[in-house]
Amino acid sequence: MEEERKGAIDIDSVRVTFTARGEIVEAVSNVDMHVKPGEFVSIIGPSGCGKSTLLNIVAGFVKPTSGSALFDGVPIRGPGSDRGVVFQQYSLFPWLSVRKNVEFGLKMKGTPASQRETQARTLLGLAGLLAFENHYPDQLSGGMKQRVGIVRALATSPQVLLMDEPFGALDAQTRAVMQEILTNMWQQFQISVLFVTHDIEESIFLSDRIYVMTARPGRIKAEITVPLPRPRTPEMTYTPEFIGLVQQLKALIREESLAAMGSELKEGGLSGFGIEVGPRGVEEVV
Repeated sequence: MEEERKGAIDIDSVRVTFTARGEIVEAVSNVDMHVKPGEFVSIIGPSGCGKSTLLNIVAGFVKPTSGSALFDGVPIRGPGSDRGVVFQQYSLFPWLSVRKNVEFGLKMKGTPASQRETQARTLLGLAGLLAFENHYPDQLSGGMKQRVGIVRALATSPQVLLMDEPFGALDAQTRAVMQEILTNMWQQFQISVLFVTHDIEESIFLSDRIYVMTARPGRIKAEITVPLPRPRTPEMTYTPEFIGLVQQLKALIREESLAAMGSELKEGGLSGFGIEVGPRGVEEVV
């Protein structure tokens, strides 16, 4: 009998509120979101819409105000080694070598030292980092640091990888390479991925499905299936299918971004504020 695959995420009717300056603020409202085992799902939306909040709920860092969040059918009560997390900040221990950083989670699980080293070196080899196992984080480039972060998250054999803008601090060329590396590693490990990003092209290139969120309070505005075949290649970004998805998502996001920025921008900001500014700058009109 085939073993049932793990890594299912089910978020149902989730609402999150918090208190700011004595007032209750609704961050996320009535969100339903699902990730099948082995699926790559992205969340995109305007700043402040609750993307990271939803990711942190799955990670066990945030508890919903109402609604339910299940991982493989079990309510999420807190963090666990079955969910690996990668943030935009590299979050590496600067006093530990690359290999020791990767071994850290295994050490916390009580894995014997010899086994930790073998597993860490195997993963570093898959990521093309074995030659740097004895280097320290400050000796690495940004892309290499993030590869170490991904490898460290994978070392404890999680059923899902939770990624919050992991490539946001990288330059465009490094980011594109990291996207290819991530898709290759994901296909090798066959685990679920929930990925938060502001980058529309990135979400399309990486994902099986994309959830688009509204401005705060964050709701699900659209759920988009990406019909591109795998493995994904850079050449796909020039196809009519890819370009059409980019335009569709840009239209959805632009509307919500304007809503998030407020009525002042919609009424005046896009039309030049209705004033003329001469060579002396703003001092001429104030």
